[in-house]
Amino acid sequence: MNQTKLRFLLSAVLVIMAVTACFPQAATPNPQDTANQIATVVALTISAAGTQTQAAQPIATNTTLPTQTDSVPPTETPFVPSATPFVLVPPTPTLVVGGGGGGGGGGSAPAQPYQCTPVSNKPRDLTVFKKGNEFDIKWTIVNTGTKTIPAKHDIKYFSGTKLMKDPTDTFREFGVDLKPGKSVTIIIDAVAPAEKGKHVMTWVVEGNMCYPYIAIVVE
Repeated sequence: MNQTKLRFLLSAVLVIMAVTACFPQAATPNPQDTANQIATVVALTISAAGTQTQAAQPIATNTTLPTQTDSVPPTETPFVPSATPFVLVPPTPTLVVGGGGGGGGGGSAPAQPYQCTPVSNKPRDLTVFKKGNEFDIKWTIVNTGTKTIPAKHDIKYFSGTKLMKDPTDTFREFGVDLKPGKSVTIIIDAVAPAEKGKHVMTWVVEGNMCYPYIAIVVE
């Protein structure tokens, strides 16, 4: 369910980006503002996942015995990660493919030449690790645009806690020409940080096409 919400939220981002591209451009967006906007979408998705997990848990019933007085079991506060208000003013895509100009195009917002969608991420949202635990991050990314994404296209670190085992391991190339409808899996060696709590890391596909993320909890 949370994957469906994520796809919906990211699709909304892409549609708004496409509509924005049809108007004259103002100032270049501030990178920090962009990071905050993406962090908002990710936080809302994780918050939804946490709420669903809490709702799915069985509710214990208290059967009253003859000698027992009714008591109200203590309420448990659900873990819902904090999220900043949902304000989306996404950046305008600035894709450059090969040597040609990556253009803006068509009048229809849904069919963009270059866009992608992360359809799964592992580990799942809010997976719990102990500090120092090593694990693999796996993103499956689908080309949901109408043009092929070249093999030399990058996916790189964007914001949040650097969960990479090697902190300098900040980018990957797709490695294959990604035709419309096709997918590629990106794998990154990761390690849980020493600091306890929730950690979110976001990467970006070159051209602001999509923003794969990972969210873990260190106990």
